[in-house]
Amino acid sequence: MFRSAFLPFGVALVLAGCAQPIATPAADATLPPATDPLYRPGRVQPGRLEYAPDRSTFAPVLTERFAYPTQPQANDAYRRLVVRAPGVLRRYPASIWLFGCKPGALDGRTARVARYNGPVVHCATDFLDPSGQRVGRETVNFYYYRSAWNMQTVYPPVTAVPWRTGEHSPTDRWWWVPGRSRYQ
Repeated sequence: MFRSAFLPFGVALVLAGCAQPIATPAADATLPPATDPLYRPGRVQPGRLEYAPDRSTFAPVLTERFAYPTQPQANDAYRRLVVRAPGVLRRYPASIWLFGCKPGALDGRTARVARYNGPVVHCATDFLDPSGQRVGRETVNFYYYRSAWNMQTVYPPVTAVPWRTGEHSPTDRWWWVPGRSRYQ
């Protein structure tokens, strides 16, 4: 009698374990879209926020009229990067916010900006925690490839380049005399 009472329950439990999991709408909303439209601001004017045709905003500071990612597109590119990143145990900031963008990519070895023909920009990017507080600001490259914005983190050198020699400028003992040219 004991086995016959729990037999239907056990069969139902086993069959429920074989069923396909049902995706929740919240889980589907966190997946970034596969493609992004390429938008260009109408005009770049200091102190004026630019909007894309879908009413999403660009970064508050833009240097010239060029193709830039919008704020939602930048977050989608960030989520694509985090999904591809190795290491499940590493904690990443919740989202990003673009502060200022300029055409060209920042080279991590030389800390110089290289211009490209295609839509490649580097942006001052704020990394935000789940409450929206800024964790840090870094320069990040964004490039448009296969109809989607992609993000590339850049770690430029933070120390000054050492001079090859310690040669000082020549001193002029007569610098104080009025009427002398500064550069003699």
